[in-house]
Amino acid sequence: MKKQVKRAMTLLEIMIVIFIIGIIGSVIGYNMRGSLDEGKAFKTKEAARKLYEIIELEIAKGAKPTTDSKEIEALLKQSGLVRKPADLLCDGWQNAFSFYMDGESHVRFNSTKYEEYCEKKGKPRDYPWEEDADTF
Repeated sequence: MKKQVKRAMTLLEIMIVIFIIGIIGSVIGYNMRGSLDEGKAFKTKEAARKLYEIIELEIAKGAKPTTDSKEIEALLKQSGLVRKPADLLCDGWQNAFSFYMDGESHVRFNSTKYEEYCEKKGKPRDYPWEEDADTF
């Protein structure tokens, strides 16, 4: 009775398999990057919409408009509409929004990364006050 000899994989075969897995992984990773940026842009848009609505609501109740992020965070806490106000003050890339005044009573803000993303993709910026521009 002859013993059957099992042939092991050669080093070259293992290297080829690892190389193919690496190529597949890099293609998947490259495609995922676009999806991640799109998700971050969506998160930024939604955070901006919520932040804008809460600030406008609090100003309508009598709060004084300000561009200081600490005062805006306190305003968000006071409103009771946000669990973690500090998280709402950041865009999808975890960068803080930049606040500025538009006129005497309108607080505006922007995200540099969101604007770079929109410019790169050729998409229009979608800040909530741009929709309401005809009402002011």
